[in-house]
Amino acid sequence: MKVKAVNKKVEKALGVKVNHPPDRYSHYWVEYDDRILSWSANGSGGEEAEATGYHIRREDDHSEPQTDYFAGYFVDNPTQMIHAVKPPAPKFKVGALIRFKDNKRSQRWGVEGKLGIVTESNGGGMCKVRLNDGSAANYGLSNYYERDMEVAKSNL
Repeated sequence: MKVKAVNKKVEKALGVKVNHPPDRYSHYWVEYDDRILSWSANGSGGEEAEATGYHIRREDDHSEPQTDYFAGYFVDNPTQMIHAVKPPAPKFKVGALIRFKDNKRSQRWGVEGKLGIVTESNGGGMCKVRLNDGSAANYGLSNYYERDMEVAKSNL
């Protein structure tokens, strides 16, 4: 993804202005809450170059290379960088009736096609579900991935 596209994506998602380097060929960064998100242009193309090196660290945490301490961590893409500081909104509300999709993970967990009620939904891609069949699979109350569920539809 080009640096220009990453800049637009970060500004739109977080609502903060990206800090541009004075030479326009170096690091780009943004401060959000108590975190510093940064990325670099790969090569000398400025904003037309490919973005690389997505990094996240605390504002008060700094690297100390003489002691081999490197603050923060790297992620693979700008979406992961944004979601690390601002998780996406939950897909299902508490009390929603859901049905598990028929996929490999649901089959492995023994919940495919079963109905349940969302009991806790904090965002970040997972929620707690209480199964309605009273089965002992995962003790009846467990965390599941939101992408393995869908809203149950009535055939009435």
